[in-house]
Parts: sequence; C-alpha cells; structure tokens
Amino acid sequence: MRISKRDRNLLIFLLVFALLAAYYFFIVIPQEEKIVELETELDLKEMAKTEMELKMASLNNLNKNITELEAAMAASASDYFSTLTQEEMLMLIGSFAEGLPMTFSGMTFMDLATPEMTQIQYQADVNFEGDYEALMQYMRNVRTFDKRILIKDLVVQTEEDSALTGRIKLEFNGLPQVATYSVPMVKLVSDQFIARDVTQSPFSPYEGFVLVEETTEFITEPYYPEYEFAEETIDYTDYRPKTQIQGFEEGNTFFVANNEDITGFVTRSKTKVAGGFSAEMSFDFVTGREHSEANLVFDTTPVLINKQADYLGLWVYAYEASNHKIGAVIIDSKGKEFKVELASQVDWTQWKEIETPMPVEITYPCMIQRIYVEGIGYEQKLTGKYLFDQLQVSYPIQ
Repeated sequence: MRISKRDRNLLIFLLVFALLAAYYFFIVIPQEEKIVELETELDLKEMAKTEMELKMASLNNLNKNITELEAAMAASASDYFSTLTQEEMLMLIGSFAEGLPMTFSGMTFMDLATPEMTQIQYQADVNFEGDYEALMQYMRNVRTFDKRILIKDLVVQTEEDSALTGRIKLEFNGLPQVATYSVPMVKLVSDQFIARDVTQSPFSPYEGFVLVEETTEFITEPYYPEYEFAEETIDYTDYRPKTQIQGFEEGNTFFVANNEDITGFVTRSKTKVAGGFSAEMSFDFVTGREHSEANLVFDTTPVLINKQADYLGLWVYAYEASNHKIGAVIIDSKGKEFKVELASQVDWTQWKEIETPMPVEITYPCMIQRIYVEGIGYEQKLTGKYLFDQLQVSYPIQ
C-alpha cells in the first residue's frame, strides 16, 4: 500500500514529537527535579555555613577575652611570689645591700604561712650596721624590687661619731595560685642532696638499697685517694706559714649560678687533702655564652679573715684540664667586693694548691663570700667537676 506524501509527513511529525516527549519526560524533568534538590541542599549548606561563621566569630571573641584576662592576671601576678625558700630570702636580703657599706650581724626567719598553704608569708629580722645613705638606698632597693616585699618594722640606733645600727623586719608575701599566670622568678639558689645522708634513722635503708646475701668472697673497702705530700727541703727565705680558715668538713655550702639555665650542685666527697671531707661541685653551663659562672657559696657560717693577710690559697682537685678560671669573691668591712683570681686556667689533674696575693686595698676584717668557677666566651668547656679543700691564708711574718 502506498502512503501518500501527506501521511508520510504526518508520521514523521508524530515520530519527532514522540522523541521530544520522551526526552522531556525522561531526561529534562528528572534533571529539573535534581536541580531543585541540589538548590535546596545548597540553601541548607549556606545556612549551616552562616551558623558556623557566627559560632567561630563568637569563639574568637571568647578567646580574645580570655587572652586579655590572662594578660591582666599575669600583670597582677607578676608582683607576687609563687614560691619562696629561706635560701632565696637570704640571697635577696644580701643582694639588696650589694655594693653598699652595710653589714649584717644576724638574721632570724619566721614562717607565718597558713597550714592550708593558700598563702606564703615569711618574716626576716635582720640586724644591720651602716651609714644613713646606705640604709636609705637599701630601702629603695627593697621598694623597687619587682616582687612585693614589705618593710614591716625598722629600728635605728646611733651614737655620736659611730655608724648606724639597728634591726629591720622584712615580710615576704605570696600566693602559690599565681604560679599558673606569672613568669617564674629567676632561680637564685639550687641545691642537691643525697637521700641517704638525711635518713631519719641510721638503721633505715636509703632509697634504692638492695640487700645482698652473705658471700664468702673477699670484699675490699672503697678506696678514697689521699694526697701524698712529697718531702722537700723548705727554703725559709720564701717560706710562708699557712692558716686554714675553711676545711669544708660541715657541708654548709650551696650552689648558685649566674644564669638560670645553668645547673649544678654541691655535696661532700671523701677524696680530700686532709680531714674527713672535701667539697665537690659539679655543674653544666648547658650552652656557650660570653660569661658563665658556677659558685660554691658559704652558707650560715661566714669565712672570716680578721687581720691583714698576704696570700690566699686553695687546694683544688681537677679531673681533667680545661679553660675554666677559678677564684674567690671577698667582701671587706666597707662592703666593697673583690674578685680574686686563683687560676687563669686548669692545666693540671688531681690535687694542686693554687694561691694568689691578697689585694692591698682590702679593709679588714673581710669575708670570703664564695668560690667561683668561670667560663669565658663561646668556646668555654660546658661541664665540670672540682673538689675543694683546705682554704688557707698566709699572714705577714712578724
């Protein structure tokens, strides 16, 4: 059957229409529905984003407020002690008088802290002697110190043509709670002790003690070398008799460094020149710097030289040679400080006596404040251990 041209055109039109309808219903409409879903999801994401931005802005404001509050609390906390020891109080009291013609004849400390340790409160009664200007400068040094120290009481006595004498009471206050917000104060004093030396009962084993079963093997006693003096003929034209002023037997010394990064400690050793003990000082300068100093400081018992002396001598045990300098710091009766060098370098091992002439400018009586080991420059040796014994002076032969 022949299809007319008109019918053929109609069939072609119907076919094209069917294809377009299928494209619209099966492709276009699903895509439009997908677009609507995506637009709805996008709107939800935009809302979540806006909500998150609001929360982040609120959090940033809270963090800013917290930072500002912490800065304000740190500024307030910087005026107070968070911790304080009696040794640090002693060092502070002495540091306020550094370079002043002012001497102390006695100190008494009193702990007034609460049992709950919610606050720190110490009092120090200090007997002093000096002139008016020195006393006023001392009080200014206390007042301008970056931590709050209260001058609780001041008693001054004087007589015609004599120095001022009296008593000053200092009160140290602090709060342990400020340690969270304040920058730690430069540590003035550090020490280290051996636990077995402070055991309450001599029959109680120290920590780390191990009981060894009885054995038939022969056990030798520990060997502590003693210095053997060589016999020599004395040249009496150059002979200087020596007088011991410190034997390091009591262990009443402590360690102080000139930088808070330096670590070290002082203890007693049975390796000695004479007596029962010597003082052992170990330290670590940690890193090279222009000037590093480790000090063995004499504690409660001052080392005094009551009359004019010609020479100061000290026995030093060196475990190895180094570029360290060794010397002593002397404070005379006018409060003037003298740094006396005993050795410009350590060029020996084992025991050796080092000595130097006493400065002629010293006003007697004077006091040996400390023994120092000094490293100079960035090539200095960073660690060291030395033994000290028999601090002696030579007096003029009458």
